[in-house]
Amino acid sequence: MRSFASEKENPLLWASTYHAGECLDPVAVAEAKAKKKATKMAGVSQSLTKDEATDGQNSSKPDTRTSETGSCATEHPSPKQMAIEGYKAQSEMVIDSLDRLITAWEERKQSVVVEGVHLSLNFVVCQNLITCPLLFFRIDVNIYIAVFSNPLTIIT
Repeated sequence: MRSFASEKENPLLWASTYHAGECLDPVAVAEAKAKKKATKMAGVSQSLTKDEATDGQNSSKPDTRTSETGSCATEHPSPKQMAIEGYKAQSEMVIDSLDRLITAWEERKQSVVVEGVHLSLNFVVCQNLITCPLLFFRIDVNIYIAVFSNPLTIIT
């Protein structure tokens, strides 16, 4: 994928997995998380209201639900949360491109080996292809960190 975009054009693609969050806008991440949380709370609130109506307990109980809005929407995410969001953003980008590539290989009836930290088992299973998922485990944590902190590092 890196051969199609320069580091200047797409810094998220070129960032290491551990540093991908640094390519994201913390304000945008905070706003997106707040919006997602508000949507989730609205869904929970609606389902609670339906349940209360069917139970016939509309006004017999006081509403003890608390509002999750306020300062939470403007707080910047922690570095750990930014790293997680960066990983998710990278994964989404990689999976979208990989989906198109796998579809093309499948149409040409070509076999392929795909590997990478962003490859999820859910994605592989959803492709309805004949797959053989493997997991490789590196015992030496220093080698693991070296490999994934710089995407261009080759360690044997």
